Order: sequence, then structure tokens, then C-alpha cells
Amino acid sequence: MKKLLFLTLFAILSTLVSAQEIRDIETAVCLYENGHALVIQKWDLRVTEGTEWYIPIDNPGKSRITRFRVFENDEEFENEGEGWKSNRSLEQKARRCGIVPKGGGDIELCWGLGSMGDHVFTLYYVIENLVLDFGECDGFHWHFLNDEWSVKPQHASIVFLNKTGGDAWFWTDEENCNVRFWGFGMVGESGLEDGAIWFESSEPFQYRSFFSAMIQFDKGLFSPTVKADQKWEDVQEEAFEGSNYGSDDDSRDFEEIAGRILGYGILLAIAGFIGLILFRAACLVYWRVSGRHWSKKIFGKSKIDGWWRDVPLGGNPTALYSLLCEGDHLVENYSKKFPDLVSAYFLKWIQEGLLKVERDPANDQRVNLRFVKENQELSFKDAMEKKVYRAALEAAGKNFLLEKNEFKTWSFKHDSQVVSWPSEAIDSGMARWQSVSEQERCHAVEFMNFLKDFTIMDQREAPEVNIWKQYMVLAASLGIADKVAKNFEKLFPKLMEDYTRESNMMDTATTYLILSDVNTSSTAMVAAALKRDADRRASEAASRRSSGGGGSISFGGGSGGHGGGHGGGAR
Repeated sequence: MKKLLFLTLFAILSTLVSAQEIRDIETAVCLYENGHALVIQKWDLRVTEGTEWYIPIDNPGKSRITRFRVFENDEEFENEGEGWKSNRSLEQKARRCGIVPKGGGDIELCWGLGSMGDHVFTLYYVIENLVLDFGECDGFHWHFLNDEWSVKPQHASIVFLNKTGGDAWFWTDEENCNVRFWGFGMVGESGLEDGAIWFESSEPFQYRSFFSAMIQFDKGLFSPTVKADQKWEDVQEEAFEGSNYGSDDDSRDFEEIAGRILGYGILLAIAGFIGLILFRAACLVYWRVSGRHWSKKIFGKSKIDGWWRDVPLGGNPTALYSLLCEGDHLVENYSKKFPDLVSAYFLKWIQEGLLKVERDPANDQRVNLRFVKENQELSFKDAMEKKVYRAALEAAGKNFLLEKNEFKTWSFKHDSQVVSWPSEAIDSGMARWQSVSEQERCHAVEFMNFLKDFTIMDQREAPEVNIWKQYMVLAASLGIADKVAKNFEKLFPKLMEDYTRESNMMDTATTYLILSDVNTSSTAMVAAALKRDADRRASEAASRRSSGGGGSISFGGGSGGHGGGHGGGAR
């Protein structure tokens, strides 16, 4: 039955993989002093039907599309101008391109597919008078990507380049800038870097997704020869209607997305999501059931069974955390595992005598940790461990006593530092595991199996106390220290007593309290930092994007403007 399920799922996935798709649309728009724009667009496609690809461009207003060219593999297509005939065969259209006039200035850019399969086409065309004179400013609102494609793009990016030869574009804040920009119609981000304005999607397009850019320039950056019919405020007001610009309430994004999905394309949206869900679900089911979830590139094999009793990677918890995060396909969010690593550090410091355990006088079910004053300047070989130690010491304050919620409060205030720690820990531990063989990396996974399965092993030997200390630190980094301690205590109660005494943890009950309390505090510390960082970023992004400084692209809004249209793709 399981085999039939896998075959069915992967048959569906194979169909999805081989279906027609737009993998990527990469666009560069070069803006010149006279207001003209050269558009360079690369389409990465897989085609399975049709004889040509077409792009409708409607409502050009006072702008005009000229000098259309198409290339593939550095070979330029023969341009038939406005004489393009769509009722021809695949062979007859191969290596040819042209324009179909639709009346009122509307056109279709067309080119022959040549063959089925993968293609990367590069388009060039000029938009004459893209930048218009609005009196108090210059600017444009243009739709560069349509909605209702025959197949939805998976990714899109667009960059605007300053080719005026004059002042560079900049945006520091609302009062200190010479350019403002907004994007509409797709889920993504935008920004201004090195004088270039960029927009990029972060999710695949939905059926009603599109992309339009509205950019406002201070006077003096361009010398457009064509005056706009509207006032800039009117263009902006029309585009902002239904968008989340000008509002700090990000829920409007959700409302727009939900409204569009429910109103126009729920079946297509579901089909797209089903494809993604099936792919992920099939992988997860296969990895979990088969046990083949380890990176072959890192371990040399994808299934790692068996046990290993010796302490791996020199007992370095950061290296073990890094290896398992990088090498386990089932790890989806390494930030969630990072509190376990912090817990391992605290346990290590307690065992080494860097921290002294004290009962909380206000609650005998809690413990406080006092930093040993003479050890506060100790050096650490592990850079990540040193960073967390310094932070915890600072959180403890002048009395060197880390009490309830002090580390959480410190993390909340220093969220921009803490949120980067999980990825820093991966980088910090990577050098250690990259220096050993694939077999030794496998031993690290086998050691984890050993700790988890100790009670069901046929041969169980009591380790020395010093070895058990290393076991416990690594078990803490895996989030299973309390389970391992209980298993060992059942089998070797005398060893548990010796470990508790030599690790400076008063008694067995205090040991379990420490393991629980430290892990809870570490989790709260990371959670507080992540929430504060997310809230701060959302607030900054709302302010920045509303005043035209980039940030999240608004899925809603984008009405008005010129260019664009509906549909397109293979036919």
C-alpha cells in the first residue's frame, strides 16, 4: 500500500514537473534623460503546446512600443514587424518575431517557439515616453507584467537603471530623497540599492497576479518632452485605492489576496497549492517512512542507522547543531532548534563551574544562575558560545545573578542581534564538521540514535561521569536532555547521584528543574527576540513603503496606469 502511495504521488509530481511553466521573468528597464526606456526581458520557459508566445500590451497612453527584438542562444530572430501572422505552423514561426496591432495603440509582442521543451528567450523593446512630465514632478505608472497568464510565473524580478548621466537616485527617508517608488499586484519586496530600484516576487503568481511600478522623480532628473494629461496626485490616488500603502494595517494585504482568490481564481489557486503540497507531502512521507532524510552531499548516504557510543565532533554542541540543521531535510526552521543549543551552553557552564545554581527565594520551583565573578573574562574556543555567554552575563547585571525573565528581557531589547544567532551558529559550527570525514559526520547522527534508543539497546554500559557530562550537553543541544537523564537514572541511579554532585547541581530534583527551566528560558528568549524583530520590521516597512521607500509590494491596488493587459503565453 505504501509503495502504491509513493508511486501515485510521484507520478503526479512527474506530470507537474513536465507541465508547461514560466520559471522566471527577469526584467531590466534602462531609463534615459528624454524619458524613453529600453526594456530587456529574459523569459525562462518550459513549453509543451502552442506555436508562439505572445504578450499583450494595452493602453499605452502617450507612450509607444518600438524596436522589438528577440534572441535565443545569442541568435537574433527575423523581425516581421507588424506583419506577424499567427495562423502558421511551429516550423514556419521558428526564429521569427513580430507585432500584432490590436487597434487604439494596443499590440501583441509575438515570437515563434521553434520547439517544445526548455527555452530562454531574451526580448528587447523601447517604450518611448515612459517618463512623463507631471508639472511638479516627472514619473510613470506602467504595467510590466500581465495577469491571467496561460500558466502562472513562478518568479519575477525587475530592476530600473539610471541611464540619464545625471544625479544618482536615492531615498534615505521621506524628506531626504529624489525618487519614490511603489509596486503593485504581486507578493514580494522592493528597494533601492546602488542607485538602482528593484522589485522581486517572493511567491509564485496567482491567476490574478500582475506587476506594475509607479515611480516619481524630482524635477531635474529627466527632461521628458511629453506632458501627462493627469496630475500626479490623481495617478497616485487611483493606484493606491485598495492597496495597503498609506496604512499600517497589513491585514489589508490578506484581504486583497483573499478577495482576489475567492473572486477570480479559487480553483486555479487550489490546483497550484495542491501541486506544492503534494510535492512537500510526498517528500516528507518518503523521508520519514524510509528514513532517507539525510543529505547525501554531506553524509555520503541518505539513510543513517545504527548507534555510536563515542562523543562526536569533540563534544562541540555548536558543531552538532550546525551539522544536523544543514544535513537533515526534515529540519524546516533551524531557529526553532536554536533554544536547545542555548540550553546546552548553560548546562555546560553549570557543569564547568562557570555558573552557580541557586534556589529562587521567591519560588522553590525555580532556580537562578549566578555567574562566578572571577570567571567573567574567560575565553571560549567556540565563538557562538562566547557570544551567548557575554549576552547572558550582561543580562544578569551588576549582581551577576540571572533571574527569571532577565535573559528574555535582554533579548527583547537586542532582538536585531539575537535573530541572527541561529544562522551565525550554523556558520560557526560548520568549520568543525566540514573538517572531518563523511564517516565521522555519520557517527554524529548515530550518536543521536544512541542517546534516543539507549533503553532498548541489548548492551548498555554505564559511562564515566565525565563522559556522561558530555553526553548531557549534546543531549541538551538535541532537546532531549531530560529524557536521556531519566533513562540513565533508571538504569544507573548511583551514576546519576555522582553526576549531580560533580556537576554542582545540588540534588537530582534540582537537576531536572534546571534542565526544564533553562530550556524554557532559552525558548522564551528566542521567541521574544523574533517577535520584537518582526514587529519592528513591519512598522518600519509600513512607514517606508507608504512614503515610497520600498519594502513590501502591495498585492492590492495598482489601478490606472498604462501598458500591461490580460493574458498571454503560448498559443
